[in-house]
Amino acid sequence: MDPNAVGRIRSPFQGEVVSVTANSVSVKSAKGTSGKSSGRTVSFTIKPEAKIIRDGKACELKDLQKGETISVTFTAKPGSSLNRVTQILAGKGE
Repeated sequence: MDPNAVGRIRSPFQGEVVSVTANSVSVKSAKGTSGKSSGRTVSFTIKPEAKIIRDGKACELKDLQKGETISVTFTAKPGSSLNRVTQILAGKGE
């Protein structure tokens, strides 16, 4: 079993930003978990130590835009549905 899979999602998780709050981002995958065209929306809690990069430069969570394609890299805690986001890539870095 992949140690970086949470609830059948794998790191990195790629998709389109659905919403952004002060400490979280919701992302809709480009494809469903079984390869279908309709995606799954996953919410990630973002801690201050997570790196957020757009076009190779550091940015803030609030800079992410609805509809933007991003890649969320995370590590999973074994036996838990919780994850720790380590990096978000947007723009050309995605």
